[in-house]
This record gives sequence, structure tokens and C-alpha cells, in this order.
Amino acid sequence: MSDPLELESRRRIYNFVRKNPGVYMREIQRALEMGTGVLQYQLDYLVKKGLLSVYVDGRRKRYYCTESVSAPDKNILAMLRQKVPRRIMMVCISKNGADFHSIAEFVGSSKSNISFHLSKLIKMGIIEEREEGGEKRYYVRDPEKISDFIVTYRESYLDDLVDRFVESFMGI
Repeated sequence: MSDPLELESRRRIYNFVRKNPGVYMREIQRALEMGTGVLQYQLDYLVKKGLLSVYVDGRRKRYYCTESVSAPDKNILAMLRQKVPRRIMMVCISKNGADFHSIAEFVGSSKSNISFHLSKLIKMGIIEEREEGGEKRYYVRDPEKISDFIVTYRESYLDDLVDRFVESFMGI
């Protein structure tokens, strides 16, 4: 076989990853209803052939189409695949900067969980913290890029707040 995408199963995997960058194996498995062993073998094959690349996010391997995602964007897309970091970014963009209380109110998670993800986003350089009037405010460093990613991949997030964000962003 000369074409790595000659097999239907590989094409399905590749197309799913292309539409859902930063997806991890279990998400692919559920969506495509494939067995673990077969899926892992095909993913490894696609990585070996250079069609997919892997980004290790903590204990998860996230998959991307090699030609379509740069290294810095992998961090952003990995964070957007997670509900709490995605919502933190959305509120910071929507409010053009937000304090911790506004973030907590919007995200609807425990303060410790929000603090954990906020610290991670700051460390990755996706969010910056500024002191303004004796209060810390948080800003997305590249709101246009993040907004574009949210709009482009909105169907893969399965989050009604994403739909409202996109409608607001696009002026619908």
C-alpha cells in the first residue's frame, strides 16, 4: 500500500482528527466506534507516516494533522478542548479582560479548579495577568486567534456557551 489513507478506517480517523484538532484517543474511539487495539495501531501508523502528530498534554496524547497545526497552536487547541480553560478564555475575550470573580461566575466551577486552569493558561502564555487598580485582571494574549479557533471548531466542542460566544463574535 503506497497511500497511507488507502484504507477506509485510516481515512475516517484522519478526517475526524482534521475536523477536531487536539482530540485524544478515547474521543476518537467513541465517535468512530472503533476497537482500542485497531484504533491505536492506525493512529501509530498515521503518526509514523507523518500525517498525524502527537502532543502529550499531561497524561493524554492529543492528535493533530501534521500540516495544519503549528507547535504553538497545539497548546491553544489542547486547552480549547477542555471545558474550563475554554470558558476562561471565552469570558476574558467577551469582557475584554476579566477579574477572577467574573471568571468564576461565568465558568461555574470550583475556585480551586479555575485557579488551577488559569495558572496553566498563564504559564503557557495564552492568558496574561495584569494588576489594574489594585485588582488582578486576566486577558487573552491573542483574542483574534482564539476566537477564530472557537468559531472554526465550534461543532467539536459540544458546548452551548460556545454557540452563544460565536453568535456574539460574529454579530449574529
